[in-house]
This record gives sequence, structure tokens and C-alpha cells, in this order.
Amino acid sequence: MQSLIGPSQISVSFLFVMILQGCATVPEVPVTYDPATQARIRVFHGTAAYLYLGDVCDGKSHSFIHAAAGGFSYFERNKKIGMPATDDMPLSYHEYAIPANKPFTVMMRWQAQNASGTWESCGPIYTSFTPRAGQDYDTFMSFHRGACQGVKVRKLISDESGKVTTMAASINGPPFRQCR
Repeated sequence: MQSLIGPSQISVSFLFVMILQGCATVPEVPVTYDPATQARIRVFHGTAAYLYLGDVCDGKSHSFIHAAAGGFSYFERNKKIGMPATDDMPLSYHEYAIPANKPFTVMMRWQAQNASGTWESCGPIYTSFTPRAGQDYDTFMSFHRGACQGVKVRKLISDESGKVTTMAASINGPPFRQCR
């Protein structure tokens, strides 16, 4: 007796199930966040982004988080750990708990092909800062009139009513492309 379901029907069915799973709501990523020893950072997608747990210019090897993979990151579900929303945040991001009161480095790189087929790029650009315990930050690559302005790190500030504003975070020196 021949099977009525062939390999192509199984593949289509599997693909359909995977697509439906992608539409399901995702709870916040379970994470232990200790505001006494950690800070939180939100990484906006659109650029390749790496978070280094330390100052990359100190000559030591550092653990890192591959926080975003360029434009492909938009297809991933947001990872949330309870950070407050800002009025200007994009739809695609990941949030992380990070060690506080120690140097921390953000590296971002952007590359895209324009309408004429020419590749444009920016980076890699590194920014180092020291997150403070209990503080929330966000980071992204800034562009103005199509020109890359580098990596930005902002500190999130909540008022008594719950409104969240941002200000530039204090960085440990100017952004850089390579260690000197």
C-alpha cells in the first residue's frame, strides 16, 4: 500500500507549524536580575552588536554576548527582562542583565547595499562605559541624514508618574575603531 503523504507534504506541514509557532506570544525571558549588583541594557536591532563584559582595550580576553545580527535580528522575537519602555524605541530589541560598576564595551557594525548596488558600511565602532547598579540603559547605532554617527548609549530615567526619558550615558572615553 502506498502512502498518500509524500516528503513534500511533510515539509510543507512542518513549515506551516513552525510559522504558527512564530505567531505565538512569548513570555518575558526568565532572568535573575539583581539591581544591587547588575544593570540592564536594551540593544536595538538593525546592526550587528556585541556586548563585551570588560574593557576590550585592556589586553585581556573577555566574555561577550552576540546581541544582534544586523538586519536579520528583526526576525527574532524580542527578549524582555522588564525594562521600562521609551517613547522612541523601535519594535525589535533584546534586553540583558549585565554586571554593574565594571567596564563594559559595546561594539556595533552596520552594512547594507544601497539601491545602486554599492555596499555601504559603518564600523566596527566600540564604546566603553561603566554601568551603574540598578540603572537601565539602551544602545544603538545612530544615523543622521544617512550618515553614521556611531554607537550611542543612553541612560533611562523614570519619573514618579512612570514616564521614561533618556539622556546620554557617561562613557569611558570617545568611541573608537581599534585599541591604541
